[in-house]
Amino acid sequence: MTSLVNRVVHWKQPRTQTPAQTAVAMDLCEICGLKPKYFEGGFKHPYCSRSCARNGQGPNPSVCILRGCRATGKAAFSNFCSEAHAREGVRLGQVEGCRQCNIQPRVVGEHCLSCDRQIRSTPRLRELDVNGATYKNLRAQFLSEWESPRASPGIEKVYEVIPPRDARARYDAYRGSPINPQEIRTFHSAQCICDLGFKNSALCSFKSCGICSIVKSAFRTFAFGASSNSGRFGEGVYSYRNPALADRFATSCTSSPYRVMIACDALVHPGQISEEQSVFVPVADAILPAYVIMYTKHRVEGM
Repeated sequence: MTSLVNRVVHWKQPRTQTPAQTAVAMDLCEICGLKPKYFEGGFKHPYCSRSCARNGQGPNPSVCILRGCRATGKAAFSNFCSEAHAREGVRLGQVEGCRQCNIQPRVVGEHCLSCDRQIRSTPRLRELDVNGATYKNLRAQFLSEWESPRASPGIEKVYEVIPPRDARARYDAYRGSPINPQEIRTFHSAQCICDLGFKNSALCSFKSCGICSIVKSAFRTFAFGASSNSGRFGEGVYSYRNPALADRFATSCTSSPYRVMIACDALVHPGQISEEQSVFVPVADAILPAYVIMYTKHRVEGM
């Protein structure tokens, strides 16, 4: 009988990996090797958190890329050793600055980490130049589409809405869906209880402000936390081709002399388009705030 000893299968013990090698293999943080790398909007950071990014050097440390500095560079500061040296690198033109703040180096596309995070989560307003082509085209469209025998509008200011990237991504995904919708310009208005466009261009945080709630959420939240409009087609979002019809819902209770309306990009079936009735979309992904218009109304003579 073969001895039990001869039947033992000999195996070779695997080579022990370093923590850094194990972390890379398992897609874990390159510093602590315990938590998954932070994933944000399609970009995977090498670390699990800001703490590890600030405190660790990674498996292959390198010198700060600011000329003359011999400290260790850190990925959290775009391979500079500190935030101060990262700013100095931008000031000296050694690296390109963030397109938005132009203070910190570019890390994600054309933006620094801080601005990229803000762009992904928060909409911004940018006032249009009254002499620019975009302003003139929107003004002409607004005035030509306005059909009312009682009043005529006058545009005072226009702000372009720069939506968060996730809102834009949802809209683009809906536009590319099999239903093949058509994009049209519509207008939507609601109660505005802040001085938006009068004293400043900051979006307020009042839950009762319909305009700011809509712009900040890209039509996912309305005044008082409502998740949709109610109308003849049920729950969804209602807007109008004729801004005079949307004007019926433009109310204000502030010191601002302006009425406020949102110009929207809406994705609809061609059969839904109507000049006199409301344009309905069933989900917020199918409509996006494009511009915020500050305007006044003038009574037509003889009326």
